[in-house]
Amino acid sequence: MLLAAAPFLHTLWFGFVFDDDHLIAQNTFIREPWSPVRAFAHHFWYGGPFFSLYYRPMVSASLALNGRLSGWDPVGFHLVNLLLHAFNTSLVLSLCRRLGQPLGAAALAAALFAVHPVAAWPVASIVARVDLLAATFVLLAWRAFAGPGTTGRRASRPAIQAAAVGGWFLLALLAKESAVAFLVVPLLALRPHRDDPPHPRRAVIGSFVAVLAALVVAVLMRVAAGVPLTPGRHGVDPVVNPLYWLPQPARLWAAIELSGRYLGYLLLPMRLGDPHRYVAGATAPTGPDGGAILAAAFLVACGVACVTLWIRRDCLGLFLAFTLASFLPASNLLVLISSLYAQNFLYLPLIGVSLAIGEVARRITLASRRRLEGRRAAVVALPAALGVLLLMGFAAHREAAIWRDPESLFQAWSERYPGLALAYDGLGQHRLRHGDPAGAVAPLRQLVKLNDQYADGRFNLAVALLESSQQPDDLEEALREVRAALALAPEFPQARLAESRILRTLQRPGEAETAAREALRLVPGLLPARLELAESLFAQERFAEAAVEFGALAASSPLSAEARSPLVVALIRAGNMQEARQEAERARRDFPDAAWFDFCLARIEALAGNAERAQELLVASVARDPATVEWIGRVHDFDRLRADGALDRLVGAEPGAAAAGSLPASHPGG
Repeated sequence: MLLAAAPFLHTLWFGFVFDDDHLIAQNTFIREPWSPVRAFAHHFWYGGPFFSLYYRPMVSASLALNGRLSGWDPVGFHLVNLLLHAFNTSLVLSLCRRLGQPLGAAALAAALFAVHPVAAWPVASIVARVDLLAATFVLLAWRAFAGPGTTGRRASRPAIQAAAVGGWFLLALLAKESAVAFLVVPLLALRPHRDDPPHPRRAVIGSFVAVLAALVVAVLMRVAAGVPLTPGRHGVDPVVNPLYWLPQPARLWAAIELSGRYLGYLLLPMRLGDPHRYVAGATAPTGPDGGAILAAAFLVACGVACVTLWIRRDCLGLFLAFTLASFLPASNLLVLISSLYAQNFLYLPLIGVSLAIGEVARRITLASRRRLEGRRAAVVALPAALGVLLLMGFAAHREAAIWRDPESLFQAWSERYPGLALAYDGLGQHRLRHGDPAGAVAPLRQLVKLNDQYADGRFNLAVALLESSQQPDDLEEALREVRAALALAPEFPQARLAESRILRTLQRPGEAETAAREALRLVPGLLPARLELAESLFAQERFAEAAVEFGALAASSPLSAEARSPLVVALIRAGNMQEARQEAERARRDFPDAAWFDFCLARIEALAGNAERAQELLVASVARDPATVEWIGRVHDFDRLRADGALDRLVGAEPGAAAAGSLPASHPGG
């Protein structure tokens, strides 16, 4: 267990990354009373922004309990993931011993499971707990099915053993759908292996019936929760799984090649990638390439080996069958799934590989003893095994580090999988949210290049261009992108809002007004759209209409000086001095430290011919904020004071001079 935890201790300092945000940090449901129980009545993403085609209530319940017991900071969730992997490692050791493997072989199998880089993603990504929990319950079910084995314990009654196997299997199914692969264990055990410990046939048949009953219960619970049995193509996001775009048979060959690479990673954990970028373009390949043919041959060879070993009553056939069966649901060979690249798909198959390694080690040890070479073989094998485990642990440590933060994760994905639009989408959105629109432009451009039918991607690119624009060409490109997004999704209010903002920045206020009104039609009362409408009306010098919109905004945020300021300015420009004076005086009372409203009231008094009162207000404004001097230079309302020199004496400056400072951000000009 310590060996399993060692490569991943640094994950305790990781934050919420990727799906963690939606399923934990921003999910209100799991914080509600009784959510650990109510999770069994809902789909996996319930409480988040998406509808899920997965039913994993055990994971949702564990997240809810985790937050209650350890707090809602990431460290408690990462700690539980770490402990689950360590516990699973101990279960692998225990299962190997029950299957008759000597301590040395069992320890080797468990050590491989502990440090294999496959474990990096399930441990480092909190939401990948689905794989950790499914593995926990599968191992407990298999351990119960194995019975006492050679450990010297008394065997349970067949009925009790069957109930334990079925119960653990049901919990595994409620953690992740691919746990259904455990069905092959009691199924293949109906034909006993030649090296099996004594195992009553009644217990095998009873366990097989129990797992079938558990499967039926899991299906009924899923249907009762309103979750479809299969995702279907309509439930696949093409940004997350680009195989969506490939027609058959190109999609099948792509899935075969990926499956070969995935399963090969279990034996030789070189970094997974997508060097061929066969998912990046819209043009499907005319036929399989060399990689797909090699992968197909590898998969066929594994299948043939599995059948051959089973016929020969060799338990290696069972371990290989479980490895293949547990990966098959995630392979995209049966149906498209929601993800394309995820090393955590291999966590369950790693159990089968580890058990097989332990069995091979047992046989090698036995053969060495027969030849009286056991000590010499151990002297050679032990350092080699330790060296391999050390290298794997180091690789696992480095692989887990990509989950440190969103920037690290999406940057790594964009380098490994250059055809994966999700990587560029996540990187661009992360940089936009964290105030780096210029850095978001490049990945979002690549996203649009990969998938020009993705409205959200084109919208985000438009926002990044707008917020980082250095020249008019950037704004024109932003306008093209936002209109392309609207062509794909006409009922997209945020895109209409961005269109209005871009047009107003391009000094096309009439078109900006039209876009803002369309956003309000889509979402009546959308305050940012009302603000864009007010600003575009002001830019067209339709001050009375702008004042109405600014008034509605001020009414919605009466304690905000930024909301009250443009209303006063619009009323002044509209010539409605009586209402402007009332609003300015109310704002002075509500915000006594704000020089801006003294300045606005001074404008009103100056326009009304009350020069003495205007001078008093300007003195107060300058005392509070020297930037008043610059504000004075921006308007012509004080021309009478300027003409007789009173204004220059007041501000203590030469005519035409301006102090450092700027207009308030809410001031719309004039």
